[in-house]
Parts: sequence; C-alpha cells; structure tokens
Amino acid sequence: MDDTSGPTTPDTQRQASTPLTRVAGVAPNQSLGHTVKETVTAVIIAFVMTFVFRSFVMEAFLIPTGSMAPTLLGAHMRFTGRESGYSWTVGPWDMLADGITPRSVQGGGPDGRPILVHDPMTGEEVRGTDIGTRWGDRIFVFKYLYSIFDPQRFDVVVFKNPRDPSVNYIKRLVGLPGEMVALVDGDVFARAPRADDDPAADRWSLPGWRICRKPERAQLAMWQRLFSSDYTPLNDTDDIGRRWFVSPWIGVGAGAEGADWRIKGRRTYEYVGQGPTRLAWNSRERPVNDSLAYNESPVRASLHFPVSDVRMSMGFRPASAGQRVTAFLEARGHTFRIDAGAGAIVMAMGPGTGRDVPFTMLPVEGDAELHFEPGRTTDLEFWFVDQTLQVWRDGRRIAAASYDWTPGERVLHATGESLERIAAGAEFLVVEDNYRRPQMFLEFEGGEFTLHRVALDRDVHYQADIYRYHSGDGVTVHSRARKPALATHPSNTPVLAHDEYFLCGDNSAQSLDSRLWDRPHPWVAEIDPAIGLVPRELLIGKAFFVYFPAPFKAGRIPVPDFGRMRFIW
Repeated sequence: MDDTSGPTTPDTQRQASTPLTRVAGVAPNQSLGHTVKETVTAVIIAFVMTFVFRSFVMEAFLIPTGSMAPTLLGAHMRFTGRESGYSWTVGPWDMLADGITPRSVQGGGPDGRPILVHDPMTGEEVRGTDIGTRWGDRIFVFKYLYSIFDPQRFDVVVFKNPRDPSVNYIKRLVGLPGEMVALVDGDVFARAPRADDDPAADRWSLPGWRICRKPERAQLAMWQRLFSSDYTPLNDTDDIGRRWFVSPWIGVGAGAEGADWRIKGRRTYEYVGQGPTRLAWNSRERPVNDSLAYNESPVRASLHFPVSDVRMSMGFRPASAGQRVTAFLEARGHTFRIDAGAGAIVMAMGPGTGRDVPFTMLPVEGDAELHFEPGRTTDLEFWFVDQTLQVWRDGRRIAAASYDWTPGERVLHATGESLERIAAGAEFLVVEDNYRRPQMFLEFEGGEFTLHRVALDRDVHYQADIYRYHSGDGVTVHSRARKPALATHPSNTPVLAHDEYFLCGDNSAQSLDSRLWDRPHPWVAEIDPAIGLVPRELLIGKAFFVYFPAPFKAGRIPVPDFGRMRFIW
C-alpha cells in the first residue's frame, strides 16, 4: 500500500482555571455562574475552531509505507554500520495484516533467520534479530490549498486513491493538465498538444517537447547519496589483515598506479604529486543505478536502471594558487565536462568518450569566474541533472548551462536504438541492460591539494515499466497486463485533460502510482474514467512539513527524531 493514514487526533485543549473573586456589586454565586458560562463558551469556540482548522486549513497524516522513501519514510527498520557509523533505513520485509507491523520483529526475518542487510556506504554486512519497526513520518498537509492556487509540478501531494477513494495516497506531482507527459530515461518530459498534430505519428517524435527541470529546493531534497568519504571505515582490514573495503574513488596518474594519492583508510583524500591527476569513480564495482537501500529485501526484487543524472561534491583545499578542477561525465553516448578554477568556468559537451571528443562549448549563465584560495577549503558541487550542467560553491549555485534533447533524442543517446525500433516493441525500455552506463571522474591541475567529504549522489529516476499481471490491490488481473505502463513508452503517452494530474513516488522502483494503476473506482469513473490519472476533485492538499519524524523507542517511550523535522519539497 502507498497510502497515508489520517487524520491524527489533535491535542486536547487545556483550560485555565479562573479564581473565584468578589467583584463590587456582584454576588459570589453570580460571579461563579458568569465564570462557568465564559468557560463553556471558550471550550465550544476552541472545539469549533479546531474542527474548522482541521477540516479546511491543515491536517496531520501518517506515512505508513515507503513509496516516497527516502524523501518521506513509512514504517521501517533502522540500521547503523559498525565501521562506517552511517545510519540508514530499510523497509519492513514481511508485514502483518495491519500493514505496519512486520513479522520480522520476532526472531529476525520472515523465515526466522537473522535479518541481513548491507551498509550502502561500505557494503559491510549487518545482521540483526528482534529488529523493531519504527513508525512512519507524520506530516502536515495544507488542505484545500488547491481550491485557491493551481498545483505546481513536483509538489508533494496527498490525494484520494482513484482505485479506492477511501484510502489516501501521497506522491509527487509530475504531470499537469493540458499536456502530454513522457517519462524517458528517468526524467520527465512534457509538451502542449497542437491542433495540427498528426494522430498517426509517434507521439515522442512530435515537436515541442521539453524536459521538466526541478526547482532548486525540490532537487536538493531528491538527491540520493551513493557514497561519501565521511563514512570511510576507520578499520578497513579484517582480523587476519585482509582489506575488506576499498574506496570507490580511485586515484590515477602522476605516479605508478596513483602512488601520489593518500586514500587508504582515510576520510580525507590527499594528493602529494605535482603533475595532472585524476580521481575516478569505480563503476565496475559500484555501478551507478537506481537501487535504494530502503528496498533491500530477500522477499522482493527490483530492476536496477543506470542513472546518469548525478552530483559530484567535495571540499577542495589547494596548497597553491592557480589550481583547476574539471568534472567529467561520460553518459548517453556523450562526454560532458565542467572546468572550474584559474579564473574561469567553462562548460562543454560532445559525442563519444575519451579526450578526443569534439566538444561544443555551452553558453554559461551566472558567474563565469572562479578562483581557489590556497589553504582555504571551498565546497564544490558539480551537477549533471535534467539536461543541465551546474557549478555550486559553498552551497550556492554560481553557474549553469543547459542543452535540449527531445524524448526521441534522449532514447537514442541513452540506448543507442532509434525511436522507431523502440516503439515497435513493448519491453525494450524495461530491460535495464539496454541502457548505457555512466562513468564519472575528476581531473586536477596545479599541484598538491586535499579533498574532504568526497561524495556522489544520484537523482530520483522514474523507471519505465509494464502493466503487471496483478494490479497491486489484491489478485485482480490488470486490464492491460503486459502492455507498456502509462507515459513510459511512445505507444502509451497520456494527454491530460484540463483537470487531470500525473503523480509518481520518489521510490520509483517500489511505487504503485500513475504509471501502473488500473481502471478507477466506479465512483471516480463518473468524474473521470481515465486510467492512471488523478482528477482535481481527489486532491486533498500539499504536504509541507514533517512535524513528528519517525520516532525511536527509549525503553517503552516513543521519542521523535527531532533532528529530521523539516519542510517538504
């Protein structure tokens, strides 16, 4: 289930006692009667205001499941790596009938054996028995906001499930009324239909498509961490001296096999050479895909699609002036590069891979100058996301460039196959091995330097899919079983009416959403019979704040994780 539970019960109103006092010209019993009347009136007004506020302004909901993980957490188990110190969440493996309590609470996993998971930072095995389950996040939702304002793309929205209007769902809004929507290689594309559109043409080949770039705050919330050197194990050898952990960042160049790099066993990376050098991500051992630690389970499996929308970040401290950092991404049959430092920022892209790529310079918006001060650490981020290249310095975007590919171009570059050939088959886009895998690395020039917090993140990736044999709400056979899921294939591209919306979960691999729903409930069908779309009448409101994050237990007392209180983007 991908629902939300609500509302929660409001706090009981506290009443302040009024002391019985004698007022000139008023008998004590008259004062008492007056006080009781005022108190009763105040209580009635408080209850009325609470009812009105909860019904029409704001309401609290509980997130029970993980379709929006890790942005919002449903019921989950929490683990901490013994060597890394990294803490992460895993969805319950085997649920009881209440949908919240896992059978894994007693005696380990569903088969009685200890639960086995892996630290996402290091791959270390973590075993546990009697693993308790934490409740999901509790959130505030602005109700009826959309009666005044139009919903915005990438809002996190609570709405009634079109398949079962008695159940509340929470997803991210990705498709708006009056547009065609396509999910291509993990990203959202949209176009406005035209009167002269050829009805026989492949919809992904029509003109006017544009990629839907996320607002800055939404993108920051949707990055999902793959690795950070902050979680490098302090002890990377086992009891007999064998190394069990090797950093996925590999130093190469300027010395035999990167001998001028100091990485082993360190959370800071040091380069002590003088010539140009490179720090490369080990894609062979740590492929960049849309796997999610929350979904690790022996009882369910997910496809793992390559993800080429990434963020490389670090704290860069040069030892001398005039140093330069260049970020490279080889993805979708192209090489993208960002040169930063020595007074300039340059962005370029070109077809092919390697140093001989015929690069085309991209127009840079923002600050095209960047200097690094010797001995000072500068926080650097290189974004390759939503068909943009961006440079961030000390938490602020300072430069960006963009390029525009249509869905047809994106599919061609991501898979090497033409749109015509892909459109002829139903399952090509749901085979993860049909996509080109990314490679990323950093190059440095100018002498010695130190890196802190070297990290790699990937974007949310909306998977292509096919309608499953089961609809996900019992044993009902999907009416379109084995056909391409909505918006994920040229043959099933929706055109949203004036009050229809398309919504997906951030945990795309484990989200039952607009891509996969079957026919709506008969009551909803009277409003809108469209499969997979949500009519405006079913929108409850916009989720805006996690006020009671998933709590942990201190003895028998649940204690909220106040450090995770936050606004929802």
